[in-house]
Amino acid sequence: MRDNNRNRYMKEENVQRDAVGDSLSYRMRSSLRRKKKARSAKLRLLFVLIAAVWIFVVVQAVAGAMFERNSSIATAFSASKAGEQQGTLEITANYTGTDTDENGKKQILYRLAEKIGLVITGEPTVVRTEARNEVSYKKQAAEADTDLRVISLTKQTEEGSKEEHYIYAKIHLKHSIQAVSSYKKLLQNILEEMNCTNISATIQLMGSYEGYLTVARRNEVTDEILEAMGGKIAYEHREDDLYTVYAYTALLDDYIIVEGKKINLHIAMSKDEVNYRTIVYLASPILPDTW
Repeated sequence: MRDNNRNRYMKEENVQRDAVGDSLSYRMRSSLRRKKKARSAKLRLLFVLIAAVWIFVVVQAVAGAMFERNSSIATAFSASKAGEQQGTLEITANYTGTDTDENGKKQILYRLAEKIGLVITGEPTVVRTEARNEVSYKKQAAEADTDLRVISLTKQTEEGSKEEHYIYAKIHLKHSIQAVSSYKKLLQNILEEMNCTNISATIQLMGSYEGYLTVARRNEVTDEILEAMGGKIAYEHREDDLYTVYAYTALLDDYIIVEGKKINLHIAMSKDEVNYRTIVYLASPILPDTW
């Protein structure tokens, strides 16, 4: 009888122990699940933070690269310490629209002027010849001169006469060069929106040094600009009477190809014998004048 009671007691104790064990096991599993979920949440947060940091870094890098591309040519030229720095932008494009009669040309000028912040006062100038029809507007101001034109040229072909239409813009900044690249990008975007093709732009920066620089000093100025732009020389002629250097840099998108070589930087210097000074030019892709 005593043995039966002891056996029953041991069975009940085992059942209680199993129940306690199951309860402890359940609580441990629940605790582990909570800890696992907490770790997972922390890991997800960590991954989100890492992704956010990388996105920030990439955006900053892209923005920095865009800023560098847009400002590097002006920045490099400013570092040359040349005085009286000026900048000129010239841009041309084929116009493919159909509103090319005289009134249409005027409306194109008004739209173009409005987008670059130019107020047209008075009537645009109209020039008509047998082969050329042009509507233009020129404005001189304290800080800048602007020249806008819409041109139609009649060309003779084997099939007969053919008319082609162009938009031309020139902005000359008299006292600053930093905005030249910005105007270039702005005008390129405007012309693209107007369905223009074959958009071609030239930037020309100019400054001066008192007196006549020696060839050695000219070389120092040129090499400093090339180093700042990461420019590689394509052609050069470094003499006192003719000083001109053509180069290529990956910092600028536009370039031309001459004898199989890419060119988008042109540095030239000349003597101003009237004012006893040396004029330095930096252009992209090349100077419009012959050197």
